[in-house]
Amino acid sequence: MVTLPTLLIVDDEEGPRHSLRMVFKKDFEVHAVDNGDKALEFARSHPVSIAILDIRMSGKSGIEVLRGLKAIDAHIEIIMLTAYETIETARQALRLGACDYLSKPFDLSTIREAVARALHLRRISETVANTSERLKVLSDQLNDSSLKEEMARTTTEIYAGALHDINNPLTVITGYVEMLSLRLEGVADLHGADLQAVRDDVAMLAKQVSTCAAITRRYLRFVNKRSPQMPEVSVNQVLNDVQTLMRNHPSIKGGHLAIKHLDVDTSAQIGGTELIQILLNLCINAFQSTDQAQTVWVTAERFDIKLNTDHFKDSPGERYLGTDNFNNEPPVIALSVLDQGPGIPNDVLARIFEPYFTTKAHTGTGLGLAIVARLVKAQHGLIHVKARPGDGTRFTIYLPGKEPTGSENPF
Repeated sequence: MVTLPTLLIVDDEEGPRHSLRMVFKKDFEVHAVDNGDKALEFARSHPVSIAILDIRMSGKSGIEVLRGLKAIDAHIEIIMLTAYETIETARQALRLGACDYLSKPFDLSTIREAVARALHLRRISETVANTSERLKVLSDQLNDSSLKEEMARTTTEIYAGALHDINNPLTVITGYVEMLSLRLEGVADLHGADLQAVRDDVAMLAKQVSTCAAITRRYLRFVNKRSPQMPEVSVNQVLNDVQTLMRNHPSIKGGHLAIKHLDVDTSAQIGGTELIQILLNLCINAFQSTDQAQTVWVTAERFDIKLNTDHFKDSPGERYLGTDNFNNEPPVIALSVLDQGPGIPNDVLARIFEPYFTTKAHTGTGLGLAIVARLVKAQHGLIHVKARPGDGTRFTIYLPGKEPTGSENPF
């Protein structure tokens, strides 16, 4: 059974209370009272989504009730009604957190629009609050002393790798939070394109928090030595996600990420979080390969016959990793990341997959490619790196594929 949101109506006149109750009875659980004390008493014991308050009432004024409701629950969206509108009263109501300010008598279309906007804002605030709570829980899990002790019994690489992987989605979360803060600064009302943009950003925040949680679960599986069931994920869906996640990443520096999808979508036999982390690490490294703005390409290709691996041997400018463990049964998915940077010298190419090896003296951890190598090898995949000084770098990841079932979970 669907639970309707609660609409609280506070007016000392029976007419407006009755009218509003009739208008919204199908869409809300409506509770109407004739004074501020009853309203505050109700809000202390019942969750209220939206409140409509008359400003001038016997007893507590609407402004006082507004202040009291916000003290009980700051997320209650409040619409003020008055037959005696003044600019100062409107300013005071909006300053205290009212989302709208309407004059009496009101027409039905205006009050419906105002309540619809208030409900959208309420749902956005609930999503942001839930996201913040999940981030807090995740942070508590990472900081829990027992988890630290358990992590300490494993290799330093797993612990450092978890923090490195979580840093990527947290970077995106930080960017979106800053964008939301700027967009909402000084705004008392959202509608149309602005409202949709905020809703999209909040949805992206929630998805990034889910990614952080999935990464944490993955490393806990390493710690507890539990083997998950064989995962699979839509390749084209992951490519779309990577493009979205990289859109506001600071490493792009004015450049552009171009994506070439599979003509016919196929599942890769790897978890969605793992594949996203692989591609994010490679894309970030690609953009960081030069200080100049560049186009980085991510391309996908499907092979329906076994690959000829006889020529998969290291040579100057080329490196292969995982040939002894590679599952070459078709279909095989090849995902490539190409940059326009200066390439990789041969002596550096020989060491790029070593944990903690980095050429970024002040910003690098040396874990990104080590994590990529471990994740690919764990799924019986193969990595091919082709890099020549002055001619850019191409990383290609080969993974076992599978026809999509339509039920794979990207995380």
